[in-house]
Amino acid sequence: MFEKLKNILDAHNKFLLIGHEKPDGDVIGALIALGLYLEREGKECRLVCRDEIADVFSFLLDKVRIEKDFLSGDFEAIILLDNGDLKRTGFRERILSAKKKGVKIVNIDHHPQNDIWKIANINIADPSWPSTCFFLYQYFKNNKIEIDRSQATALLSGIYYDTGGFLHSNASEEVFGVTSELLRLGANLKMISRSVTYSRSANMLKLWGVALSKAKVKKEYGIILSVLTKSDIESCGASEEEISGLVNLLGSASEARVAILIYETADGRIKGSIRTEDNDFDASRFAEALGGGGHKKAAGFLIKGKIEDLDGSISII
Repeated sequence: MFEKLKNILDAHNKFLLIGHEKPDGDVIGALIALGLYLEREGKECRLVCRDEIADVFSFLLDKVRIEKDFLSGDFEAIILLDNGDLKRTGFRERILSAKKKGVKIVNIDHHPQNDIWKIANINIADPSWPSTCFFLYQYFKNNKIEIDRSQATALLSGIYYDTGGFLHSNASEEVFGVTSELLRLGANLKMISRSVTYSRSANMLKLWGVALSKAKVKKEYGIILSVLTKSDIESCGASEEEISGLVNLLGSASEARVAILIYETADGRIKGSIRTEDNDFDASRFAEALGGGGHKKAAGFLIKGKIEDLDGSISII
């Protein structure tokens, strides 16, 4: 696995790194850590995410630029990082077109097998990894590649985010060992925790308050559910990016083993996020039934439609 990636990185000089839509801490950290390494090796490298980077992650962007789009160029290899499926890249058709032209496609991920696996020349993926950044740390270590302070902070940000601040069950002994090593290399855990966990705008707090006030608990199923309409988000002056992390807060309810958050997006779709720490519930199977996917304990879906809230009774049309 390490050798396959090394051969690709050594053999080519022009790379396009693509992260998923609605970028989170893991994909941002992975893009930055790998991008900085390639640039240090004298490679041409562009980092791309379809959507804006949320302000809470702005502290990671002092040495890199993550763009929202790209022109079809003479890339020799496209590396897809942390993408749960091809659609989630936001550039499905262009990636398929590049593949037909002979551009190498590399998939680095920790989601279950998906349609990317069918088109990628190399799949470096394992659902047992707690995060994509966790793998990249292992790759750098295995190949005796220097990890500077910026890379260490980026990698730890991804691990921190995808383990829920080390609170999820995927925060294993090995994860804490890697965290210790990244701290030794200069990762700024104080900045990470302050920005990712404790940085909240007033509008964000208002929006979360609305979601909490609308939360419903189905004790017989162990589910807590909340819904946000487009008007809820707009009335609070909040952005969709500020919804990130809310489903985890819902999941802290002692009565619930599964948390579900559903909200309307600005482009007329409905996004759902599912979280659980219950070993007997598979969030990914729930999401797959609605055309989505993810991990056993964290998954999501995106469908067309809008939400109607009539006297507290929610319907999706």
